[in-house]
Amino acid sequence: MIYLVVQGKIKEGAEDIYTEYLKGVAPLMKEYSVEVELVGGGIESEYQTDFHEHNAIMKVADKETLEKFLGDERYLEIKKKYRDEAYEYLHLSFFEGRPPRKMD
Repeated sequence: MIYLVVQGKIKEGAEDIYTEYLKGVAPLMKEYSVEVELVGGGIESEYQTDFHEHNAIMKVADKETLEKFLGDERYLEIKKKYRDEAYEYLHLSFFEGRPPRKMD
């Protein structure tokens, strides 16, 4: 399983643009079986290294499917038209999931 970590900030006044992005990308996510696990706003703390207002964790079956999804011409069009316009900044990272190491 591959996990996507999405962290960013929506531009002030761009919520409607972001909503259009979500509407446009939802059918493609379903087609590629990209699932949203969690979403939420950041929590400020002196112990963290970064703060992001918008956060999400998504999952997809494998790297190949993720790359097909992100490289799909329909996605690239939606991304350019809406996502790129809505975000002030956006950080994406991916990792392959596995059980955690035992700490006993």
